[in-house]
Amino acid sequence: MLTFKPRQTKVGTRRFTAVLFDLDGTLLDPGEGIANTIQFVLDTLDIDHRFDGSAKWYVGPSLTEIFARILSPRLGLELIERAVSLYIERFASRGAAESVVYPEIADILTELRSSARLFLVTSKNTAVAEQMLRSNLLRDHFDGVIGTEADRRFANKADAVRLIIKEFELNSEAAAMVGDRMHDIIAGKDNNIFTIGVTYGYGTRGELIQAGADAICDTPSELLQFFRNGY
Repeated sequence: MLTFKPRQTKVGTRRFTAVLFDLDGTLLDPGEGIANTIQFVLDTLDIDHRFDGSAKWYVGPSLTEIFARILSPRLGLELIERAVSLYIERFASRGAAESVVYPEIADILTELRSSARLFLVTSKNTAVAEQMLRSNLLRDHFDGVIGTEADRRFANKADAVRLIIKEFELNSEAAAMVGDRMHDIIAGKDNNIFTIGVTYGYGTRGELIQAGADAICDTPSELLQFFRNGY
C-alpha cells in the first residue's frame, strides 16, 4: 500500500531529476551475508557469543554502531575498530556474494536512468558497496557512489547526501532519497530533499513514519509506479 504525505510544492506534477538510493534493504537483501560475517568476526576474536540474526536490526546502521551494540563497552574502542576491520575484509571476499537483488530493482533503475541521475549513499564501506553493485550488474546505473570511509568520513549519512548534492550540483527541490531505515529518511530530511521509505527491506512502516518519510512504498512495483506518476 502506497502512503503519500503531501507537502507544499509548486503547482504541477513533480519529477525528480536526481534520486539517491540506500543499498542494503533497498536495492539488495544482504541479510544472510551480514549475519554470517558478524558471526565470523566474533569467532575470529574468540568472543563466546552466538549472534542472533533473526531480528534483522543490524541492516542499516554503521559497522561501528553494530559492533558497539554487540560487544561489551568495557572491551574498549580498539576491539570495536578491530571487529570493523575484520568485517570489511571478510564481507568483501565472502559476504557480498551472498546478497540478492530485490525483484524489479534492475527495471526500476533502468527506467529512472532515462530521465534522472542516480546515486548510491550507503553506510557500507565505499569499496565494498562498489563491489556489490558490480557483482549484481547494477554499477552502470549510478553517477556516483559514496559510503563510509576508513577514517569515518560520511559515517553520518546526512553528510554523504550533502556532499553529493554539492559535488554534483543537484537541485534539492528535484531530488529524492529512497531507503528502508530511519537513517535514510533523516539524511534526506536534513538536506531538505523528498524522502521515500520502502517497507520491503528491513525497516518498519512505523519507523519510517516516525522519521517523517514523505511517501512509503511496500513493494518495488509501488516504488516504480510512484516515480512514473510523479505528484
